[in-house]
Formats: sequence, C-alpha cells, structure tokens
Amino acid sequence: MKKLNIGGVVSYNQYKLVDIMLFLVIMTALEAVNVFAIKKWFPGMLFTVSLMLTVSLIVLVRWNFLAAIFPALHGVLFCAFLSSFQTVGVEEYVIYSVGNLFILPSWFIFKVIPKEKLFKKWYLTVIYPVIAFILLLLGRSAVAACFGHRFIDILGNTLFTESLNLAFALIAFLILRRFDGMLEDQKIYLKRVAREREDARIPKEEVWAGYTELDEEELKSLHGDKAEEGDGIDLRDEYPPESR
Repeated sequence: MKKLNIGGVVSYNQYKLVDIMLFLVIMTALEAVNVFAIKKWFPGMLFTVSLMLTVSLIVLVRWNFLAAIFPALHGVLFCAFLSSFQTVGVEEYVIYSVGNLFILPSWFIFKVIPKEKLFKKWYLTVIYPVIAFILLLLGRSAVAACFGHRFIDILGNTLFTESLNLAFALIAFLILRRFDGMLEDQKIYLKRVAREREDARIPKEEVWAGYTELDEEELKSLHGDKAEEGDGIDLRDEYPPESR
C-alpha cells in the first residue's frame, strides 16, 4: 500500500482521491445547509437550492465518468436530509438518485467540442450546463413516470423548481473557465504542468538564440536541406570538395 510522501509529493491516484473527496465534502455540506436552512427559514419556498448540478458537471470535466458518484449520492443525501421534515419513501430515493444520473451523457459534448475549446468562449461554455439541465429534467421525469406519475407534470414541475440551480451552474462555469486547470481533464492538466515545470528549469543562458540572426530565406533553405546520416548535420556546404 502506497503512503503519502511527507515531502509533499503525491501519486496520481492520491491526487485523484483527494480531489474527488474534496468535491464530495463540498456537495454534502452545502446540501445539508440548503435543506435544513430552507426548511427552517423558508418553508414555503417554491424553488429548490442545490449545487449538485454544478459540482457534478465540474467533476465530469475533471475526472470523466467518476462523476457518477455525485448525482447518485446527491439523491440519497437529499432524500435523507428531507426525511427529517417529512415522510420520504423509496420512490423518491429512486427518482432523485437514478434521475440525476441522466446528466452524465452530457459528457459526450466533449466528443463534438473538445474541452479545451468549449471553455475558451463564454457562449460555448453555457451549452454544457444547459444540455445537462435538459437531461436532468428528462431523466427525473422518465423515472417518475415509471412510478405512475405523469411525465409532463413532473417535467414542468422540475423545470420550475430546478431553474435556480441552472442559474448557479451557468454563473459558476462562466467564472471557473477563467481559472487555469479548473475546467480541464486533470490527467492532461497534470501532464501540462509537469512539462511547463521542466521547460522552466532550462537556464536562459543555455538557450541558443543564434537562429534569430537568419532571415526567412536562409531558414527555409536550412529546412529544405537533407542532412547526411550520422549526426544529422550536413557538412557539405561548410567544407566543399576542393578544401578536403
């Protein structure tokens, strides 16, 4: 079993575990605060307040389908917290836990627009949470319909009560897209950071800048020459036959 390095260096799997656990703690804590605070101070509030959509989509960007833990766990947590105030049956647990999982197919947008391009433009960034929100509506409504509820009724009710959470997700993504590495596949991010650190270790004195003295025509001729096999340097121009 690997142990944490006291010097501060951790393995890839340790980094992944810490990152996911951090987001789990954030989601759990905020969900508890939201449910208990709203039920205590705003019992008549028509909207639900949750960061499940936001957190799940962030983790889906960073760790791909490991994010499935978040929407499923959120359904269990929400119903468990809610049961402190009212009766919650198995039906509700299934509707929320399974219905939430329908946001996961929104990951396939990255097959159309790669992550590094999607979050470069604000108008492309908003596509991701909007698609996920639509899938969430359809998912919960479809699962509820399996229990005998009218699909259209649940769809309309969920659209109304969850609309505030879509607004949270849109605002969060528009802000987080400006933070380096936040909305980036973490394996790619870690490789990029490691490569940048290696490049930064090369002293400027060791970087030869002589090529800057050549004009474009000479650079083209150098690229066009075919080097002899061996050390990769063509010496024929430097030493013509008569000088050998």
